[in-house]
Amino acid sequence: MITIFQIFLALSLSQVWSWNLASLRKPLRSHDLMTRRRAILPLISVSTLTLATPSSQAKSPEEGIVSPERVSDLLKKVPTFTIVDTDGVPYMVVGEDAKVTGYFFTTYGEAKRLLNVAKSSADKAIKEAKAEMKLNPSANQDPIGENPWAKARIISVPLDFAVTLASKSTSAAYFRVAPADDDVADALKIIGKDDLAEGKVPLFYFQNFSFEETGDKQSPVYFRKAELLEAWKNANGNIDPPEIEVTELFSVLKAMIKPGGTDKELASIVFVPPKESKQKAKECNKAGKSKDTFQIGRRNLVL
Repeated sequence: MITIFQIFLALSLSQVWSWNLASLRKPLRSHDLMTRRRAILPLISVSTLTLATPSSQAKSPEEGIVSPERVSDLLKKVPTFTIVDTDGVPYMVVGEDAKVTGYFFTTYGEAKRLLNVAKSSADKAIKEAKAEMKLNPSANQDPIGENPWAKARIISVPLDFAVTLASKSTSAAYFRVAPADDDVADALKIIGKDDLAEGKVPLFYFQNFSFEETGDKQSPVYFRKAELLEAWKNANGNIDPPEIEVTELFSVLKAMIKPGGTDKELASIVFVPPKESKQKAKECNKAGKSKDTFQIGRRNLVL
């Protein structure tokens, strides 16, 4: 059963940044390899968002290899990182296809890199706009606002939350789980392709590579190729590793819960987050302890 929450927000002057669109419309690569979207900085506003969120799930007449509850438990152990303001309202980008998209990054580094680019690009645009106003003081120009990214911060939410929003995206707003560019490049090199479709998250693994924990077999899949190789070396020393295999997060999740599934190996899968993610998640959550967390139903819209 899906509950639909629709939150209507009154726009105030404190929530809207007005810019001179003609002079400040400068493209920024928001997520180069995955989305090919432009993050245009001129206008940000808090606006209405209709979002579907699951309150409960009807049980399938036939269970998959892995129960939805078990999948959720596995994903909760994997941090993701997203950009929000001081109130926990996420930043969402309007792309060339007019889709409004928010991102949950699989690494802190990718979220930080893109936030730094957005801040510096906005600062540059403001500086150029002020210079233009000095050259043409009599021109009819809109006021130049402050950097809309000035109060942006990075928070961490578990992957099960990110996957839920990505899976329940609506025409009003899309959410995507976004891997780091380096991880995408590693995956493309292995599979021999030039591009990866939007919303796809590569995972790296070895066939028949598993270990036991508390008596249960666990078959790890990694978000980073280097960490898969490191795990192999720790377990097998100088023995040459087998060929690296690449799969995709959402395809794996679908196969795990698909009713009537027969691949028993799916039951042993565990998702291994980038090794620094848990510490970075703790740091983000500690820094934002006195602030609101992710706000569903509100958005900072980047046109």
